[in-house]
This record gives sequence, C-alpha cells and structure tokens, in this order.
Amino acid sequence: MLGGLGFPIVVNITSYLKHKVLYFLRFNSKIKNHKPWMLNINSRITLVTTLSLTATAFVFFLILEYNNTLAEHSLYGKLVNALFGAATPRTAGFNSVDMTALAFPTIMITFLLMWIGASPASTGGGIKTSTFAIATLNILSLAKGKQRIEIFRREIADISVKRAFATIALSLIIIGFGVILITIFDPEKGLLNIAFECFSAYSTVGLSLGITGSLSTASKLVVIVVMFVGRVSMLSIIVAIFKKIKHKNYRYPSEEITIN
Repeated sequence: MLGGLGFPIVVNITSYLKHKVLYFLRFNSKIKNHKPWMLNINSRITLVTTLSLTATAFVFFLILEYNNTLAEHSLYGKLVNALFGAATPRTAGFNSVDMTALAFPTIMITFLLMWIGASPASTGGGIKTSTFAIATLNILSLAKGKQRIEIFRREIADISVKRAFATIALSLIIIGFGVILITIFDPEKGLLNIAFECFSAYSTVGLSLGITGSLSTASKLVVIVVMFVGRVSMLSIIVAIFKKIKHKNYRYPSEEITIN
C-alpha cells in the first residue's frame, strides 16, 4: 500500500507526522500558533483520491461478491477480502479469490481500478491517481462554468491538466491496440479476457482471468510491449523521441473549437 502511494508522498507524510509529534511535545505558544503547509497539494490530492477509490471499491466489492466469491467466509473474512480486493488491483496485483468466478460488475470495477493504478513516483503502474483526480476536477470545473481548477486553496497549473489528458488518451490508445492485436492472434480467448489481460499488463498489475499461459507467442510479445509502455509511460517515450521546439516570442490569436 505504501509503495503505491509514491516515495515523495510517503516522505511528505512522515514530515507531517513528525511536525504533529513536535507540536504536541512543545509548549511554546508561538510554535503552536504557527501552522505551516506541511502536506503539499500533490500529497493531499493523492491521499484523498486513494482513500476515495479504496472505500468506494470496498463497498462495491463487498456488496457484489457477498454471496458469490465471499460466500464461504465469515463476516470478518468478507470484510478483509473485500478490502484486499479493493486495494490490490491498483498496486500489488495479488488475488485472494478466484478471479474467473467474479461477477461481471466486479470485473468492470477491477478494470477501472487497474487502469487508474497507483500514485506518481511509486512502484505501481496505471495512469496514476493524480491524473484521474485532475481529469475529474476538470470535468467538475467545466460543469460549474469555471475556467480554472481550484482545490485546497490552490490552482492547478494548465500544463498539469494537459499532461493528465494526454496520459489518459495515450493509455487508451495503447490498450486498444493491444486488444486489437491479441484478438487477431488469439480470437478464441474472448474479448473480456483479452481486454482484462491488456489493462492488467498496461498497469503492471499481474491479475489475469486465466489466459496468460495459453496465449500465443505473438500475443505474449504484445503483452510484454504493453507492460513496458505502461510502466515507462507513453507520454515519457514521446517526449524522449520528439525534438524539443524552442519557445517563440509570439502567439497566434486564440479561437474556441466546437467540442460538444
């Protein structure tokens, strides 16, 4: 779980807890009145998104699998396995229940969790929680008629919004191509199983519906490429390949394009 939060965030949380301990141990009124911004905006967004995703997935997993894969467990066992099933698709990729026995809605939720993945600068893959959070906040801002994203008394930079949507678009393109190629090489495996395999590979999760070992050599190579691209990030690969353009001292007139 900590590995999925990201090393900078873990360090930030450690500094915050250290500050809180010193806050209670010291009795200097000047120190107590000083409240520094200990948790930066990146840590706050990541923690809120991670907790929200885990809590939501836990509730859905418990309800959908209560009388299915969790039927043989006691109430305590159901709660533990539901929490494990909610957290593992975004980080570790272990499974405590038979993945092939999961209900269809649970598999769809697992798709989403694997696609989002862990947090930036972590040991996990996916588009990252901060990317998903920025995209969601942008949608809410547009719905409210706002021209900028504001949260926790901070404004999200435009470049972060552009990177987030570029990451989302590129991830779906790579996963889509992976699904198309595997359906060509192994059409008998079924679309659901193949899509699950590609989402899992892109996010380097390790979960499967049981078709990995029986894939053809060509399909396994596709999975390998998708895993590599997903771990490195397609955006990073494109940035490394394309030649940087020097900033010009002019700007063209801006116009709005019809989107919807």
